[in-house]
Parts: sequence; structure tokens; C-alpha cells
Amino acid sequence: MLPAPINRQPRERNLSPYRRPHRISSFFVAFSLVCAGLPAALQAQDTRRAQATRFELQASLAELEKYAASSGYSSRLRGEKAREAAMIRARLEGGDLQVGDQIEINVLGQQAFSDTFVVASGRVLSLPGLPDIPLEGVLRSEAQDYLTKQLSRYIREPEVRVRTKIRLSVFGSVGRPGFYQIPADVRADDAIMAAGGPAPDADPKKIFVRRGTTEIWPQDALLEAMRQGLTLDQLNLRAGDELMLDPRKRPGGVNFLTVAGAIGGLASTVYFFSQIF
Repeated sequence: MLPAPINRQPRERNLSPYRRPHRISSFFVAFSLVCAGLPAALQAQDTRRAQATRFELQASLAELEKYAASSGYSSRLRGEKAREAAMIRARLEGGDLQVGDQIEINVLGQQAFSDTFVVASGRVLSLPGLPDIPLEGVLRSEAQDYLTKQLSRYIREPEVRVRTKIRLSVFGSVGRPGFYQIPADVRADDAIMAAGGPAPDADPKKIFVRRGTTEIWPQDALLEAMRQGLTLDQLNLRAGDELMLDPRKRPGGVNFLTVAGAIGGLASTVYFFSQIF
């Protein structure tokens, strides 16, 4: 479900790994400085894949259901685990790729099929000259193998590379609130930077993810997930989810990294993420 419409709906932006605005790159400099002072355990990559496999999701679901059913934990913790279990269960049953998501496809030697395609109504992928390819039930981690198999019906031994994106909205105290196509294998802080970065006075602890009217990642749980470096896929996000940063401040239309200048924007970003990490 997409967020409720607002009076001035920002234009959707495409966060492509090949065409990122230059101003976003300052985040990576800033984030490197922040990470330089982090303990080694926090700098280490998560042992899970950036996009969870079906086996990993099934294992996580079994563990979460044990937590949720145990009386040895607080009701708050059991509620969080039950909510996360429900998100994983929905992924396993229905798949990841939703209407409005984008899929970057590169088929060696096949220019017509090498492009960015939008998941169409009915959760299908429409490629030039081919019948629609159904995507219901397909996980993001399965997309490359699945599309390779589908294309092998029409192309002999195709070499296919796939990267999936999620259509998210980023609102609150960010430079450019709006809708973004964000690769599923990046982290939540990348989504914030795609939206122009945090406001200088944004409270980094007031960050959460909402699906419809439900907070699927309350601020404490999301902050811990960000410290662990979890990707959007590992957070079980899907099209229509809304990442909110300090929502009572809505500057709108101001790129704080640009306004503050390169040095000021860098310092502001370092300070902001240092409060999280």
C-alpha cells in the first residue's frame, strides 16, 4: 500500500548505482570518517547476504516465532519479533517484487533486454517482444536465477545480471522528501542520503519505518538494525513503505549538503550518523 497522498507530491527519483548525483558521494566520505572510529565488530559486514535467500528467511522465521511465543521475554520484545515474523512470512508466501518496483537487467549481447524495467500491474515484467513474466512469489535474491530461466526459453544460454530496487518514500527532516527507487541491497542511511541528507537539526533517534498506519520498524529497533548495517532487503521492506526521519520538521526542497557547503555539510552528516553509530 502506498502512503496517503499529500497536497504537493514530490516527483519520484531514481537512485541508480550508475547515475547517482555527485552530492550524494559526500555521504560516503562522511560515513567513512564515522566508521573509522567504530569498533571492528560494527565495521564488519553482516554475515547474511545483502538479499536474504529463501532458506535464510525460513530459518529467521523459525527463530522469530520461538521468541514471539516465549513467555520469558517482555511483551514489547515479543511484539517486535511477531511483527518481524509476519513480514518474513508475507515475503515467503507472496514474494518481494511489487508493482512500481524497478529491476535493472543486463543480458549479455541483448541490448533490447538490457535496461531498467518497472514491475507492471499484476506483478509482471514486460520485456520487448516477449510474453509477460509473472513475478509473484519470487524473492529478490531469486530474481536473477528466475529471469535467467525465463529468458532461456527464448535465448540460448543467456548471461543475465539483475539488480532489484524498492519504491520507497522518504519523508521528514530530509532535504528532498519524496518517492525514490532504491537498490534493495543498500542500507537505510543510503536512502536518507538519496533524499538530500538529514537536516542539520534533525534528531537521529527519531527515525522509523511505517507501512500504512503501522510502524513496522519503531525507532529503537530501526536504530539497532542500522548499527548492525542491515540492508533494506534484510529489513524486509517493500514498495510503499515510508522511511520517516524526525517527522515534525519538514523543510522540503532544500538540499542541506549544498546549503551548508561542502565542509559544513560533511561535518553535519558526520555528526548526524555518529549519533546513530
